[in-house]
Amino acid sequence: MDFDLFMERYGYKILLGIFGMIILGMFAIIVIWAYVALKYLGLFFGGLIVALVAVRSLVNKRILDAQARVFSKYFYDDRKRR
Repeated sequence: MDFDLFMERYGYKILLGIFGMIILGMFAIIVIWAYVALKYLGLFFGGLIVALVAVRSLVNKRILDAQARVFSKYFYDDRKRR
């Protein structure tokens, strides 16, 4: 089996495996961080920090999304010019 046939047959599966491992690694880092925060800081303070980080990330996502919309209107104005 030559390389082209191999990549045609197994290339997508290899790419899917690589991307799957990357996504699982990202979630594993988040879960391990939350576990360490809950274990070393106690249930109340660790849970409070995990909740604050989750709320901060959601708010930050909305802020960045709003900024992206504003900047796209400013820099990429698609109105027809006369």
